[in-house]
Amino acid sequence: MNRDNRPVIGITSSMSDTFIKMRRNYFDAVLGAGGIPVFMPHNGGKEDAKKFLEFCDGVLFAGGDDVDPKHYGEEIAFDNVQTTPLRDDFELALAELLKNDSRPILGICRGEQLLNVAFGGSLYQHIDGHRQEEKGAVNLRTAKILEGSFLHEIVGENEVKTNSFHHQAVKAVAPDFVASAVADDGTVEAIEPAVKSDRFFLAVQWHPEYLVKTDTPAKKIFEAFIEAAKKELK
Repeated sequence: MNRDNRPVIGITSSMSDTFIKMRRNYFDAVLGAGGIPVFMPHNGGKEDAKKFLEFCDGVLFAGGDDVDPKHYGEEIAFDNVQTTPLRDDFELALAELLKNDSRPILGICRGEQLLNVAFGGSLYQHIDGHRQEEKGAVNLRTAKILEGSFLHEIVGENEVKTNSFHHQAVKAVAPDFVASAVADDGTVEAIEPAVKSDRFFLAVQWHPEYLVKTDTPAKKIFEAFIEAAKKELK
């Protein structure tokens, strides 16, 4: 299908009883990097995931509610853990279908957490002081990037400035993955497969979609993601 060399990027979304919703920043970041953004509502599990993948050249696992701790062998331990079972089912099925696929994957915030769990890792259910009050384009934290990692190749720097809008984070990194960026307080800010390949697979805890207009590393992440998705065009 000829789409003027613009890949379709499926973006996972939140849902309420009346709305399918997701912040426009994701849409704008994908569009600005040369992709066609399409939000994916989570009506069901594996069969719906298969249908969406029929027309997606890449997948962005976006932010949202917490991943249910049952998926990494725990019970809910804090009153502020908010889960969306249908979204978990859909995105875990989506991640499973993509495991042996070549399409690029980008995870952001919940997306990093979901992918870490999908591949066998665990999460901290609650961390105090990680939800900033300032707007999303304000950088407040510093993360050190693992030299030689895929993330390091993309941004070309040893550190990255990050914003912070989460209360959960990666605890045990999934087997066969590595923490490719870590904040000063030890928070895992990025994960990626331990063995590099030609595939784009990166998940970050911060929100680069807020920063693409002001921050070069954030812009580079989205540009590399879309360039990888172009290779999947049929």
